[in-house]
Amino acid sequence: MLSHHVSHRAERHHPLWLEITRIVLSLVILWKGLEFIANIHVFTDIMMNSSVPVAILMSVLVHTIIVAHIFGAIALFTGSYVRIACILQMPVVLMALLFRDLAKDVLNPYAAVWVSVAILCALVLVLLRDKHDTADNRLVRNKN
Repeated sequence: MLSHHVSHRAERHHPLWLEITRIVLSLVILWKGLEFIANIHVFTDIMMNSSVPVAILMSVLVHTIIVAHIFGAIALFTGSYVRIACILQMPVVLMALLFRDLAKDVLNPYAAVWVSVAILCALVLVLLRDKHDTADNRLVRNKN
């Protein structure tokens, strides 16, 4: 009974600005994922001129980034597994920042460093502030 009351109170007092931030972040990540897919031909050209191990590694990396963006955006938008989605997005965004010189030619969706920094800051904010993760709430309810 007490856990239901605490859970209900948390849902009512969840800040609207955080919900809006999470939803906008999910839309931006989805947009960046789709933009990444649109520029996949650049990776194909690089893979064609690379050795087999490098081409395989690049292919795995590109597909991992696409899957992380698409599923991460869906998870953030729906509010399910928010923390996991944020944690899985962070390496992708960090790599975009680390390889920003490559971004001009290959990683066109991440060409603007400020976009990557803004996404990273929003991911950290949502990760640290979002206590309303529906998956976490289900786990707490099942324990009680």
